[in-house]
Amino acid sequence: MRLVFVFACALAAPLALVCACGESRRPIGEECLRDEDCLSNFCAARACVSAPSLVTGASGSPDDEEPLIPTGDGASSGTDGGDPDGA
Repeated sequence: MRLVFVFACALAAPLALVCACGESRRPIGEECLRDEDCLSNFCAARACVSAPSLVTGASGSPDDEEPLIPTGDGASSGTDGGDPDGA
């Protein structure tokens, strides 16, 4: 009887390892809780969905912006006339 138990364990251990290393992520349409649960890496409304499409040029170009670079000749933001030591 002991030999049967050892033999069963010897067969069950590799089978358990193969099942543990298999892919556990779900295809599109299956239920999910997190993004990592899906093959597509996107879970929405508790279902695996395909990745959202990338939209380029859907809106106008952003306005040109002027960088705020100090020129050195302007007064500092302090009330003491710009002296950093306060003297």
